[in-house]
Amino acid sequence: MNEELQALLEKIHRERGIDLRHYKENFIVRRVKVRLRALGATSYRRYMHLLDDDEYDRLLEAMTINLTSFFRDPDVFQAIRDVVLRPLILAKKRTTQPRLDIWSAGCASGEEAYSLAIMVHQLLGNHLPRWRVRILGTDIDAAKLEQARLGVYGAFSFRGTRWPFLERYFVQTNEGRAVIPEIKRMVQFRRHNMISATPPSRFDLILCRNVFIYLQREQQLVALHKFHKALKHGGFLVLGKSEILSANATPLFEIVVPKARIYRKKDTHSKLPLEATT
Repeated sequence: MNEELQALLEKIHRERGIDLRHYKENFIVRRVKVRLRALGATSYRRYMHLLDDDEYDRLLEAMTINLTSFFRDPDVFQAIRDVVLRPLILAKKRTTQPRLDIWSAGCASGEEAYSLAIMVHQLLGNHLPRWRVRILGTDIDAAKLEQARLGVYGAFSFRGTRWPFLERYFVQTNEGRAVIPEIKRMVQFRRHNMISATPPSRFDLILCRNVFIYLQREQQLVALHKFHKALKHGGFLVLGKSEILSANATPLFEIVVPKARIYRKKDTHSKLPLEATT
């Protein structure tokens, strides 16, 4: 990697606590050059001198993956409902204090996390009060997380949505459609770097969709180890439709629904290809 670019990424890590060095280099170069051209900077070193609070916001927005919508890829959500959530709920409902734990990793502005909350609400119905439901959305982009906590969305977030839920789960405001409080209470949002930070734990289901395509292969494996550790026995992982587990990850997960990229945790005590110690 170019030394000046490396210095820029180290500066971002040092001053903003966000480690972008795990992203694929060609992706980083494309996104940073957009900002260089916008400011007329002729080098990474010159650009570093122009980094104030406003430019940091613009750069980090350009460097993070924020394109999302409610129930994006409806066939995937249908598979999650029928293959993952319904069997989990059926197995857990006989316990005295049933709970369901879901993590939306790389949640951007929160549409995926709220989609999961709506689906769980529909599945549990009147039984919801006796369940303990934890839906966690995490991302490295603080601005997008604030938008997620606000829970108000424009028409772009509902593009292609065929699920009949708008009137039930959203109210129209001057700013857009707002998630109703009953659903907002089911979801928590937190800033988290899935590569460098200790993962939260004890999840039945983790979604990390359309993030791995931007990560280097070794960092994908680090994240997979952390997800494996964070999942409960037999827990499920969902990746993006264009993302496939590498051969090195086969000791960690088995395929459940290939087309929807749904995998189940393998419980293994064998030596794995890479220990996720970062």
